[in-house]
Order: sequence, then C-alpha cells, then structure tokens
Amino acid sequence: MTNMPNYPRVEVTSAPALWDWLAAHHGADGALLVTWKAAHRAKYVSREEVLDALVAFGWIDGRRYKVDADRTAQLITPRRTQAWAQSYKDRAARLEAQGRMMPPGAASVAAGKAGGLWEVMAEVDRLKVPDDLDAALGPARTAWDALAPSYRRNVLRWVAQAKTDPTRIKRVRAAAEATAAGQKLPQM
Repeated sequence: MTNMPNYPRVEVTSAPALWDWLAAHHGADGALLVTWKAAHRAKYVSREEVLDALVAFGWIDGRRYKVDADRTAQLITPRRTQAWAQSYKDRAARLEAQGRMMPPGAASVAAGKAGGLWEVMAEVDRLKVPDDLDAALGPARTAWDALAPSYRRNVLRWVAQAKTDPTRIKRVRAAAEATAAGQKLPQM
C-alpha cells in the first residue's frame, strides 16, 4: 500500500460490520476502508452496500488504492464541503424512505441543503455544457456529445470545481483540446 493517505485502516467483511463501525466512529476524521474483491464472496462488500452505509452516516467515498491481489482500500471521510451529485441525492432519498438514514446522515443532508451544496452540481448532473466550454469545443461539440455520459459528467465536474478563473480557463482548454484530438482526459 504505497502513496496512501495516513488514516487508520478498517477492514470489513460484511455490510453490517461497516454499519457497526460507522455507528461507533462516525465522528472520526476518516479511514482507509479495506474491502475484499468480489472473488471472495464470503468477505465481499459491494460498492452499493458501502455507499449506502456512507451516505446513511454522512460520509463520502474517495480515492481507491490497491492493497494486494485480493483487497482494495478506499479513503472514506465525513462529508464536509463536497457538492451533492444526483446519485448521492437519490441514494439519500431512498435511505430516508426506507428508514435507514442515520442522524449524522440526515444532518449532512440538511447541511448540504442549507449551505447550497445540495444543488451546486445540478447542471453538471444534467450534463449541461457551460458557455465557455461550448465555445472552446467549437466543431468538436459533436465529438463531445458522443462521449459517454459518465466521462462528460466527470469533466464537467472537474471544470466546475476550478477555484480560480485561470484554473477554469486551463481546464476548459484541456477538455476542448482532448476532445478535438479524439482523446480523453485522465480520470480527474
């Protein structure tokens, strides 16, 4: 496990074990969640099960790392200033409807709504191309529209998250140039 952030490792082998850990540690700063790959069915916790538990307790998933041939580790942290993507909003609504949303998760949803983070990525989720990117794409707009929605969403999120105008300009240019060249940007 190289280049991983310095967080405690928590290995789980079932969804209930993850829920139990989050119930006891939801106030922690974060952890590296170690899970087994699907080939190990008896110890496997699916991505969907992980995301349900994280959203229910007001946490968010981050970068994934290889531990070994059988396990991966994923950075998980309490949700602080992250925008709410539509998939997370849908998950939160489903968990609430099922009675599975825990108080820290409900507080995270309320904070996101109060702080404007609930809707900040709504246009990204609708795959709306901002005017500056549309202009930069020019004739490559057709190629852009043919790209997978998940890729376009990642690029749009990357552009939208630029903290300064020069960074945004650089990101728009990179996205337009890659699209025009028939290439994809690496995962952001």
